[in-house]
Amino acid sequence: MVKAPKSERPYRELRSLGGLSSLYEVTPTAPSPQPLAAGECFVPLHQIRRNPRQPRKFFDAAKLAQLTASVQKYGVLEPVLLLPLQPAQGSFQYELVFGERRYLAAEAANLSEIRSRILTPEEVQHWKEADLVHIRLMENLNREDLNAVEETLGIVELLALKLQLPSQEVPRVLYRLHQQYRKRKAEETSSEVTHTGVGMAAIAPLNGQLAQWMDSNEDSAIYERILWEVEYAFEGLGRFSWLTFVQHRLPLLNLPADVQDAIRAGKLPYSAGKSIARMSDDTQRQALLEQAIAEDWTREQITEAVRSHLTPKNPVSENTTPDPALTFRSNLQTTVSRLKKAKLSSQQYAKAEKLLQQLLAIVESSGN
Repeated sequence: MVKAPKSERPYRELRSLGGLSSLYEVTPTAPSPQPLAAGECFVPLHQIRRNPRQPRKFFDAAKLAQLTASVQKYGVLEPVLLLPLQPAQGSFQYELVFGERRYLAAEAANLSEIRSRILTPEEVQHWKEADLVHIRLMENLNREDLNAVEETLGIVELLALKLQLPSQEVPRVLYRLHQQYRKRKAEETSSEVTHTGVGMAAIAPLNGQLAQWMDSNEDSAIYERILWEVEYAFEGLGRFSWLTFVQHRLPLLNLPADVQDAIRAGKLPYSAGKSIARMSDDTQRQALLEQAIAEDWTREQITEAVRSHLTPKNPVSENTTPDPALTFRSNLQTTVSRLKKAKLSSQQYAKAEKLLQQLLAIVESSGN
């Protein structure tokens, strides 16, 4: 049996609702129930509470209005995913896991119930076990002495838990997610609103869906599921967005081992490490790295040194005298960095003070 394209499903559902006559209903507040798939049911809206940890706080009002109009005509065509709550947790019996837009649209359409799939006890247990590992990872990520590389690896491990796949696969998935996210943002001018399949799949086999999504050109259901998991994880971290992480932190894992080790040891800021990593010659990079650490170079000094190594040498200008202002500025920065670390005697400090006064006199005379 050939499955009808998703864009044709509302019209097929419309025929099951009684054809064109359904278009003339003035207040379609209760669309005819659609046939339920295995494991689905209808749950009263008043028994469902929204997830207070939902990372998405705002929804496009125009698109939500379009979805509401669709729900008024056809009902909620695909289920939301619900987590059963303990009896002591107020009057609510379920917490919304996936499908917040559909829930809001059903609420705005004055529906009394919504098509749902409820997590099985096995899936709930899987979540509880994952939460324990999540707590351990969060405690590790909150260490004050955590450097950028360790923090990046910790977040990758956290996402591996959330997405149920090996840690080494996380960067590839994030880069693919980032690419598809930017593509969808560019296509947001489209006015068509469709129901997505988020929440249709069980929690446990997400890794199998990921492989399918990575090999396919488009799959809205799995894309929204992955995006929700990633946004939810970064909302809990409270550091930066997942977009910032993909653009500025994931590249750290591709740095040469010697640069990563220097960042891990706290000898080098990760921003300076990314600059040094631009040098492909291992010998030159190692020499520059050792000099930068030994002389406590600033990020600006490192950037300038890397630029000078990468800039093609002009044979004519090699014999010319270097700019004395640039040479002096570089030497001054190096000297100041070394003075900050030096332990001088009182006599040495007095001598340094005299030299400093002479420098200031030269500056003042130059200004006049």
